[in-house]
Amino acid sequence: MSWHKHLESSWLRSDLAAAAKPHNEEAVVTGDYWLAWPPYVTENTADPAHHDNVLRRRFKTREAAMAYVDKTWPLETQE
Repeated sequence: MSWHKHLESSWLRSDLAAAAKPHNEEAVVTGDYWLAWPPYVTENTADPAHHDNVLRRRFKTREAAMAYVDKTWPLETQE
């Protein structure tokens, strides 16, 4: 399994991609949806990994966010 629980509302993949609910600075959940985070950072606004694009996409379940991460940023291409 490539996904590991970091917090109840935050799961990490072995390449540091993530599925997580939004949090504030104190790690308090601030939304009832999940976000799909890429395993890298980019300034390219056309890239689905760009911060603005990540925040725009919302998933109802952790599994849906994880599936999006696995499809968009397959683990084997990141290693």
